[in-house]
Amino acid sequence: MSKKNDLIARLIAEVKLRHPVPKSSMEGVNLLEQGAVLVLMRHMTQNQAEQSVKSLKAAYEDWNEIRVAQSQEIAKALRTSSRKKGVALLRARGVVAMALKDYLQDVFQQTHHLDLEELREDEQTAGKAAASLKVLGFPGAAFLMYVAADGQFPVHLPLVRLMDRLDLIGRTTSLKKARAAIEPLIPKGQELAFTLAFHEILERWEDEDEPIYMTVKSLRETPYGKKTAKERETAIARAEAAARREEERIRKEEERERKKLEAEAKKRARELERKRKAEEKKLAEAKAKAAAAEKKKREAARKKEEAAKKKAAEKAAAAKKRADERAAAAKKKAAEKAAAAKKKAAEKAAAAKKKAAERAAAAKKKAAEAAKKKAAASKKKPAKKKAPARKASPKKKPATKRSAAKKAATKKSGVKKTSTKRPTAKKKATAKKAAVKKPATRKQSARKTVAKKKATTKKATTKKAAARKPAARKKVAKKSTRRR
Repeated sequence: MSKKNDLIARLIAEVKLRHPVPKSSMEGVNLLEQGAVLVLMRHMTQNQAEQSVKSLKAAYEDWNEIRVAQSQEIAKALRTSSRKKGVALLRARGVVAMALKDYLQDVFQQTHHLDLEELREDEQTAGKAAASLKVLGFPGAAFLMYVAADGQFPVHLPLVRLMDRLDLIGRTTSLKKARAAIEPLIPKGQELAFTLAFHEILERWEDEDEPIYMTVKSLRETPYGKKTAKERETAIARAEAAARREEERIRKEEERERKKLEAEAKKRARELERKRKAEEKKLAEAKAKAAAAEKKKREAARKKEEAAKKKAAEKAAAAKKRADERAAAAKKKAAEKAAAAKKKAAEKAAAAKKKAAERAAAAKKKAAEAAKKKAAASKKKPAKKKAPARKASPKKKPATKRSAAKKAATKKSGVKKTSTKRPTAKKKATAKKAAVKKPATRKQSARKTVAKKKATTKKATTKKAAARKPAARKKVAKKSTRRR
């Protein structure tokens, strides 16, 4: 066995596929459905994947309807061994349904239809189509090309370039020459394993995170593997150095930015401090100005208040003076009025006294004349015995009622009785007149008695009326006094 055959055998043994593939192709299905089995086997067994494809074909008219269907609807048609039920089962199957939808969408975008039969065409076209299927990847597409070629390993330019770099075949652009150079290197009966292993290497050679030559020892020992690993290490070192330089640059930039920000912050702080001091000074000046204005205002208010108090005091003094003057004038006027009233009363009393003296003198003179006449009469005729008058014993009425005759006599005379007491001379004259009067007869006595009763009743009525109208009585008294 040559070194090339030995390397290929070791690669077939060491390369592990990331996704499982069917051990044999499914009968009665096209390449699109076989690819669906490959995608479903990443989440379930081959038997479950095949049963799920059959269930989907029975539930939907075509694969385009499945492509646009909801993942929950697709999940109901899948066949798995999960014991979950209801919503939990739909969620568990939802990942599988989404993977199937992604596969169908990828095929539709790359081929513009849901058909992979072009993989059965010439190897160059099949290789280009396989390279474009991102969901299936190179291993999955290689399995479909292997199935389409009826068990013959596929040959295309990407695979030829890889084997050329590994020094397994010579450089060529002819796929026929490449196939003729590759066929002797494939172990008998391991065509599918050879196809899957080298397409796995082809897909993962440029993996950014973990390229396959870093995990497969046989690949790393090849010249191309060593060179690629060294280049990768160099690239990583350069990238790390560049990253460090970038980090240093960023750090320096950040440091410059930090210093710049600190300088700007200090400048802003100084500016703010200057503004604060200026503001404080301005505020202090404004406060001082406001305090001076307030002081001036208070002083003006105090002066105004003092002026108002002085004016009020002057006004009060003037009012007091006027009140005192009015009171003095009123007192003087009252004194003058009292003096005038006293003088008038004295004059009135003197006039009354004079009138009373004159009336007394007249009465005395009249009484003297009457006495003279009586003396003269007594000298002429002898005195007759006075007949005793009958005494009338009627019931006396209240003294307040005057007789109608007496009231009439009072009205005629126009003189009101001012005092119950009369002068002594008048009483004497009246007594003399009574002594001169002739004795009354019985009829006259009876008439006098009736008149006396009427007069008494009238007097009482008059007193009541006078009590009700004191003003009228006063007027009558004044009139009587004037007449007298």
